[in-house]
Amino acid sequence: MNLLLLLKQKLREAWNVAQKGSLTIAGLKARVNGLHNLGMSWAAMLSRQMGNRAILLIGIGASIYAVLLFLSNQITPEAPKASHDTILQTRWASPKPSPSILIVDIDERTLAALAPEHGRWPWARSVLADGLDRLSQVGAKAVLFNVLITDPDKYNPDADSALGAAAAMFPSVAYPLIRLNNDNDDSSELKVADLLKRTGDSNQNQDATVAVLLPMFEPMLRSVGVANQKPDSDGIVRRYPVIWSDNRLTMPSIVARTIAIGGDKSQPVPDTITLNWRNKGNARYTRVSFSDLLKAPVGAPELAAFKDAYVVLGVSAPGLGMTKPTAVSSLEDDNEILATALDDTLHGTYLRVMPPWLVLIIELGTVWVLVWLGIGRSWSPVLTKVFLLVQTGAASITMITASYTHYLIDLSGPMAFGAGLYGVIRLVKSLDAGWSRARTGFRTSAPTHEDEHILLIGYRDSEVTTMQSDELQKILEKQLGLTRVIRVDDLFGGESFARKVCEDYTCQFCLTGLGTMLGVRSELSKLPFYSRLDIQEISLSVPFNPEQEKFRLFIAPYLLRQCADILDSKSEL
Repeated sequence: MNLLLLLKQKLREAWNVAQKGSLTIAGLKARVNGLHNLGMSWAAMLSRQMGNRAILLIGIGASIYAVLLFLSNQITPEAPKASHDTILQTRWASPKPSPSILIVDIDERTLAALAPEHGRWPWARSVLADGLDRLSQVGAKAVLFNVLITDPDKYNPDADSALGAAAAMFPSVAYPLIRLNNDNDDSSELKVADLLKRTGDSNQNQDATVAVLLPMFEPMLRSVGVANQKPDSDGIVRRYPVIWSDNRLTMPSIVARTIAIGGDKSQPVPDTITLNWRNKGNARYTRVSFSDLLKAPVGAPELAAFKDAYVVLGVSAPGLGMTKPTAVSSLEDDNEILATALDDTLHGTYLRVMPPWLVLIIELGTVWVLVWLGIGRSWSPVLTKVFLLVQTGAASITMITASYTHYLIDLSGPMAFGAGLYGVIRLVKSLDAGWSRARTGFRTSAPTHEDEHILLIGYRDSEVTTMQSDELQKILEKQLGLTRVIRVDDLFGGESFARKVCEDYTCQFCLTGLGTMLGVRSELSKLPFYSRLDIQEISLSVPFNPEQEKFRLFIAPYLLRQCADILDSKSEL
């Protein structure tokens, strides 16, 4: 309460001076420093008063925050995790793209090469039919046809007939179906049962209607798959729905349909996978321009790669192709995304990420290990080194697993928790030590005492353990109060040859009256290490205030003489 009154008084004085216009820059700086020291002093005293309870409360708060994050992830499981993007962008290696997956690209080069014969895009659909015919000739195992054809070409019905015939002749092609917004379902006349009967998938919601865009040719419906992707809430593609499922429609994606058509048994995968991008070491899927495919003579060596290959046929020409942001690229060609999803589904290379419950367990374990260290016997530089070593190890595990395995063990969350909690505990311990050692500015809020006596208690660190030293300090503070006890365990520093000998000395001195001195001595005599303590009584001739220079000049000679006596007695042994 006295501290709050003092703080109000300081603020009122600063305001009054500012109103009179007599506050200089130097004066303002001095008053700001005074308020800063007052706040720091209050925090240091509170930290010392609470002791280990402060660290326990910090651990409880961090644990509650970790649980709230876990619950938030359960409520919004599709919320993106930015740390995954950073890890994938900075990892050292990525999976190699399968050589059995190729992209046939209707790119700018293709548009220029075919323009003299077929004009501008969109071409007559017989050109696409020729492309499917050529892929069949070169022995492609399955084709993912990433071009949506929903309406007839009224200017060229013969070309439409050619593409329809190609769809009937080449069954190893998967075609896209677009799932429209669910809000349009009730306005649609297409029943789910009728759609799934035409696609050959299992039935559900027979009476419900569903809004979709279907390819226009009936033979295409036998091998249709949902072409929609599911970006996260920030619009970035990180995952792919191998099996599309919503409140009315469940059916294979175009990737799953392509694999089924190819006749391969894919690895067991979840309905939705996290894509493992091929983003390191120039790892891109082999691309062949559509015009090169059409114009290459039958039997050309460059067509040999198509034998038993999965082919993604799509458009990437500027202004025509679709691009989307992904976890590793601000703009990625849609065909590359489909090729990655096809590769991950077919070969099981999708990313496995840690379940949220495991992240929570690791975070809570990190919190309470640090709390245990913080309230333990010491918070020494060795523990700091161990903490840094553990952090480095966690970062290495994260990068190694992301780079060379299909598992993303993302320890960035526990690392952030650990770093934040470590910093807070260090701050609390620093404030505690600052108060105990009466560092400059840390006892601004402490009252000044006069006409008292000082009990100077010195000992060698080699004879009194850290726990015993802490016990001594707590007894003195309990008997006399926090503001009357000061610990000096950093009297000597630097690189002097004599420092190692001198730093074995530690003392605690306390302000006590004659009436309480006997009681304090009686309590100290009960300590099992009492015989190792050198206790001196000093009559105080200046105010007891560690913030004042005259008090420091008064007490320093006594500390030095006691240190010399203790070291001298040690040398005599």
